Amino acid sequence: MSNVALQMLLWILGHCIAQGSRFMPSVRSQITRTLTFELSAGDRVARHWVFDGQLRRAATYSGHAAAPDCALHIRSSWQALTTLSSPRTVDKIVRGLHDGTVELQGSAFVLLWFYGLTRKFVKIGRASGPHRRIPDPYIDHDDAACGAETIVIEPAVVRLDPAWTAAWKARTTLSMVRAATDEPMLEP
Repeated sequence: MSNVALQMLLWILGHCIAQGSRFMPSVRSQITRTLTFELSAGDRVARHWVFDGQLRRAATYSGHAAAPDCALHIRSSWQALTTLSSPRTVDKIVRGLHDGTVELQGSAFVLLWFYGLTRKFVKIGRASGPHRRIPDPYIDHDDAACGAETIVIEPAVVRLDPAWTAAWKARTTLSMVRAATDEPMLEP
């Protein structure tokens, strides 16, 4: 039963990502590298995604990939189902990595990137942003607050004061400033 449920979840997730890569700019902007990600559980369930960084598209296929760049294998389909549908997915994967029930081949950063991509379609877990109202001092200025009551705005300075030798010495180390003014630059 858990095999069928997990296959269905991965099929839906796979096709959401594939369709999202065609029609959602927020998903297309995330696909910047060409790579293959595989997620498998037990002996029966496996699905992989092929991301094309040049076209910014994703495709999904059932079964194992020939040579995935990143592969996540979870020991049982029930554990995979509970892990993927949990609001604490990352915690459960890390715990499984320590327990030996989860195997990761490839970069953990790719895994976290894929996790973030899945959360664009399945909003499980904490919503982004603060849970409570931002305090008033951050929104409006309070004249009765202790501290500097006024903010001094000084006029912009076009050139450094020639007497300020420490600033001139620090300026010579800034490559951006020297390149913009056609000054000779030090070799790295």
